[in-house]
Amino acid sequence: MSQDVALAIFEFVVLLLAISIHDAAQAWMANRLGDPTAKMLGRISLNPLKHYDVLGTIIWPALFIFRSPLVLGWGKPIPITTRNLKRYKDEMFIYLTGPLAHLAAAAVCLAILVVLKHTVAGTTESLDIASRLAFRDPMVSTLDLPPIFPILLFLYYGILVNLLLFAFNLIPLPSLDGGKVLRYFLPYNAQQTFDSWSFYLMIAFFFIGFRIIMFILVPMLTIFDSVLNAL
Repeated sequence: MSQDVALAIFEFVVLLLAISIHDAAQAWMANRLGDPTAKMLGRISLNPLKHYDVLGTIIWPALFIFRSPLVLGWGKPIPITTRNLKRYKDEMFIYLTGPLAHLAAAAVCLAILVVLKHTVAGTTESLDIASRLAFRDPMVSTLDLPPIFPILLFLYYGILVNLLLFAFNLIPLPSLDGGKVLRYFLPYNAQQTFDSWSFYLMIAFFFIGFRIIMFILVPMLTIFDSVLNAL
């Protein structure tokens, strides 16, 4: 098995877990706010089989994960019965929970890496290799890596993938969390217009969406890398 294939498979496992964290967090928040629909369907779970979407979890990542380390993915939508919610805007908080769960997961991975730097020999030297491998740098040597290296790579992918999905889900498309949150700040007529533009906004996303994602991702990843190097 080539190194690129091994890294792609490694990243795909992290992607599945990140999608599960997103959906489980939204299902948990919905239940906390009074709607047990997702809970009754078993969606408060980190089991990817509970959340997978054929296009978003399998087909779409498979098309790109062997070409790029920046791969998007999504699970099937969390079912929400709005009449069970106590307040009109509770649904907005459910959608916000998904991106925030990605941010929290990335922060947890960062914290564990910082702890490992100070407790496990060879970690500091291996972190640079892990970050370069995560971006598929062909010039990186993988000889004589410490036994803890797979864990370091897994945790760095945890930062990269979760920050990527955080940025992706903030995009203001009607089908994404960012768009669903945006609707709650629009007047009724503007909501209807926004929804009717869904198809055209999706077309626009294919042309400029990745630039918007990178606009969010790059500075956030820079901050995480700076903290990891400084602590």
